[in-house]
Amino acid sequence: MSTLCYCLQCRRVFNEENGCPYCKGTSVKELSKDSPVNVLGSKLKGKVLKIEEGKARLLIRDENNQKYIKEFEADKLRKIL
Repeated sequence: MSTLCYCLQCRRVFNEENGCPYCKGTSVKELSKDSPVNVLGSKLKGKVLKIEEGKARLLIRDENNQKYIKEFEADKLRKIL
């Protein structure tokens, strides 16, 4: 099973565990299931359901409180603290 990590400084999600490729920060944590994330470039927010091979499957609620599942690449996500 693959894991995704996020940087504690810029909060971007990525595949590597040895440092952030975006801000070159060294403080990273593993992204866990049920973590809240934001999709970059949109107003979508969701919770992580499943992580596999550099992708995360999210449970997203829209403005009408409808739930749906969508899969995103790791570089499109940002952790919400």
